[in-house]
Amino acid sequence: MPTAECPQCHMPTANAMGKVYCPQCGWNRGEAERQTRVFLRLLPILVILFDAPLIVWIFIGHAEVSILAVLGFVAIVPAILVVLVVKGKIRIGAIGRNPGRLT
Repeated sequence: MPTAECPQCHMPTANAMGKVYCPQCGWNRGEAERQTRVFLRLLPILVILFDAPLIVWIFIGHAEVSILAVLGFVAIVPAILVVLVVKGKIRIGAIGRNPGRLT
């Protein structure tokens, strides 16, 4: 997969959580680190939010297959979100920004 070229030092760029930065000169590195920190803070909240109903339902003792299947499907949502963010399909830093502006 070809990488983009850094606009400052013209070296190949790297990708961190969908954000391009230059490991040589540090171009856009602060923004990539900020986006990674935001995602790492958000990840435990997503896991708790989506997995807690399944865990509680099991511990209460209402282990019906149909309900467990639905709650299990909901519990997979954080894993799907992680893959989409890491691949760059969803940009978590773009929330609240002008969608027409390229960063």
